[in-house]
Amino acid sequence: MILRHLLSVLVFWEGAMAIRNITSAQIIINYGLEKGISTADLLSGSGISPAQLSDDQLQIEDQQEFQILSNLSRYIDDPFRAGIELGSRYHLNSYGIMGYALLSSSTLRKALEVGLRYLGLSYAFSDIYLMPSEHDVGLGFRCDIEGDLGVMILVRDMWAVSIIQKELFDYADFPIHLHFLMAVPDGIILNELQNLLGGSIQFDSTHNGYVGLGEILDLPLVKANEMAAKICEEQCNQLLQEKQSWKPIAKQVKDNLVHMGLQASMDDVAKAMARTARTLHRQLKLEGTSWRNVRDDVRIGIAEALLMKPMQLDEIAERLGFSDGANFSHSFKRCKGITPSEFREASKK
Repeated sequence: MILRHLLSVLVFWEGAMAIRNITSAQIIINYGLEKGISTADLLSGSGISPAQLSDDQLQIEDQQEFQILSNLSRYIDDPFRAGIELGSRYHLNSYGIMGYALLSSSTLRKALEVGLRYLGLSYAFSDIYLMPSEHDVGLGFRCDIEGDLGVMILVRDMWAVSIIQKELFDYADFPIHLHFLMAVPDGIILNELQNLLGGSIQFDSTHNGYVGLGEILDLPLVKANEMAAKICEEQCNQLLQEKQSWKPIAKQVKDNLVHMGLQASMDDVAKAMARTARTLHRQLKLEGTSWRNVRDDVRIGIAEALLMKPMQLDEIAERLGFSDGANFSHSFKRCKGITPSEFREASKK
């Protein structure tokens, strides 16, 4: 009864996970390859195989793309320029249905509303927010990632928005005013950068973002289409809901083990997830784990709760399906880095 109760109330904290299409990762990989960086170095630690890069429909975790960006940054001498070069590669069609929703919006004001509402469908790692004032509207950016990696990501996210604005207005000559908190980076010639942007750039500003949007906010967009916009927004809403409810396969396995009990076999769990054990094995492998590792994580999670109770180690081992207390202690230390007895003592402090 105790074990069943613990299984029913046990909560696994996995950290915030979200998914995105592989398109952005493909853009980053192609950029890195042009810089002479190998695919293996760019994908290192991401859990993505070279073969998966050709699957345009593949959904990956945010942290997998972040790992690729982190790998890239280690080979980049100028993170500011790399951010610009990366940001220039993101076009409206890079964002799938969200890009079409922006393109078919009636005005820039509507496009901003759509973009911010469905920001979770973009590839940005920066926080993006409106900056309304009495006489203007701006778009602010905030990136809490430190160092060169943070600079590259912030500039990528900001520069990509300039590409969106240009494409929304079909490259008409509308003003772009870009501000950076940072000082002018070494090696950057301001006039050349402004010519590349097609607008003004100010460094040492009070914020990161775009200003002066108020004067173009209600101008009609070239490809506005009310019917198309409605259909695209409906699909964006559906995709966002699916993204928010998505869970990694390993987390789904854990949830099923909590529900079904530790006696459940891999075949039992696979059946509950509407797939074969072979498919489940392959999917777990793609996430860098295995049935044994996931099951051990569940058992250790329950063990931590049981160790808070006045129970003998052999009794806990038996309840969790270990052959004896020594086997349990070895497994616990392998996962947690300390013995069950040390964990129990530490939890009393």
